[in-house]
Amino acid sequence: MPEDTAAVAPVEIRVPKEVFNADSVFLIEWLVAEGASVEPGTAICELETSKSTATVEVKSAGYLRHGARAGEELPVGSVLAYVSASRDTPLPVPAEGKATPSGGDLLISAKARRKIEELGLDPAAFSGQGLVREEDVLRIAGDTEPEDSGPSDPRGPSRAEPMGPIQRRVARVLEESTRTVPVSYLERVVDLEPARTRASRAMEEAGTMVSAVDVLVMAVARAAADMPRFNGFVERDYRLRQFERVNVGLAVDVGDDLYVVVVRDAAEEPLEEIAAKLRALQYKAQRRRLTPEDSTGGTITVTAMLGHGAHRFHPLLYPEQAAIVGICDHPDSDEKATLTLGFDHRIANGLAAAAFLGRIQDHLVGDLADRSVRL
Repeated sequence: MPEDTAAVAPVEIRVPKEVFNADSVFLIEWLVAEGASVEPGTAICELETSKSTATVEVKSAGYLRHGARAGEELPVGSVLAYVSASRDTPLPVPAEGKATPSGGDLLISAKARRKIEELGLDPAAFSGQGLVREEDVLRIAGDTEPEDSGPSDPRGPSRAEPMGPIQRRVARVLEESTRTVPVSYLERVVDLEPARTRASRAMEEAGTMVSAVDVLVMAVARAAADMPRFNGFVERDYRLRQFERVNVGLAVDVGDDLYVVVVRDAAEEPLEEIAAKLRALQYKAQRRRLTPEDSTGGTITVTAMLGHGAHRFHPLLYPEQAAIVGICDHPDSDEKATLTLGFDHRIANGLAAAAFLGRIQDHLVGDLADRSVRL
């Protein structure tokens, strides 16, 4: 007797917890169409956080059944898709979904699920109904009254455009930072020519592109090694956790999205190596091919607005970091720049922060002979 494929339970594919250092991810695109056959090892979709991207592969053969739409935000560990024995095998509503009847999983046919998504209905409306078919969805949709749109806006007509998935994730991260960390700022005007000269010499010696921003990344890393309280963060119980490694994140703009790529152990790396790593990371960011390893583990961050006509700029701290260093144009001179330090005021007072800015400036010019200062 042939096996009843409709009776074989679909295999769940979940957002992998071991891949993403985040609470949620965004489904950027499906690489395999709904209902297409798959084999073990087939890459089915691309997921992305504010920092990295990764593909998800299936471990079993069958037919891929999408459990989410492209552009949707999904909790890590939630059901992403199913692999079923046939294209029409009824799919259960996952436990973290909008409804799971107490009597067992709600079964929805493929056509009914697509119609539910198309009409924006809540699966809870079918609770206790057993197998939900397309005609059941159409019947419920016909009985549903449209919601009241509310009073008109006195400001006149408008339209709502959804933020991109990476923008939404970055927005949440920055909201958390501003809500939990008391940030203070100091600024210092620096001479940029020594950094440019160092970059030019390094470029000639190494034969690779080296910029003044690369010099700044190196300078911030070495200053953080000199003054390690800026290479940590305040824990919830008000202990200061200081990292032994200095991993510098550099903010990279890609269209409307913002990524932070990380150079690990940057305080120990020569300028040429830092520049080479940053070029490779920026190349991957432009093509949205960063891995979690490329964009996690930062202990302090650098962000640059040189050449964009911005003369003042107060960057926001990332959670679980004590400092961020920004650089932008000087209003009166192309040979100078404004260096800004945003710091958690709980980890340092103004004098210590000013000393840290000074140490960064010293490293922009050249290595310090005396590294004995420890705050």
